[in-house]
Order: sequence, then C-alpha cells, then structure tokens
Amino acid sequence: MVSPSSLIRGFGSDDRIVYGSGRIVPTAHLVAAAESLFAASGIAYSHVRSAANNCCQCRLERVS
Repeated sequence: MVSPSSLIRGFGSDDRIVYGSGRIVPTAHLVAAAESLFAASGIAYSHVRSAANNCCQCRLERVS
C-alpha cells in the first residue's frame, strides 16, 4: 500500500541535510515537490521517506 503522504528532504553535495528543505506532501504531488526542491540551488539529491514511519522509500538525484 502506498502511503498517502511522503516526506521529501534535500541534501547538499556535502551529504548534509539542507535545513528548511523538508516538507510533507501528498504522495500524488511528489513529482511537483521534487521539481520545486531541485529548482533551489544547493540541493544535490533528496530522500523520499514515509511520512508515517520515516522509512526511506528512495533517493532522487539531480540531473545536470
């Protein structure tokens, strides 16, 4: 079963969390949230996690 919401959080090229980049979004809006996150400079990749259990679902990479 797919979680109704996901936590998306950005990380810098130094593998540290970019504070203020994390947010909980409806899973149906995850693509738009990722596009918005990668529009910001300083985000190298992001983790998508279950908003309910904080389990890592996947890692999204910036494509140059």
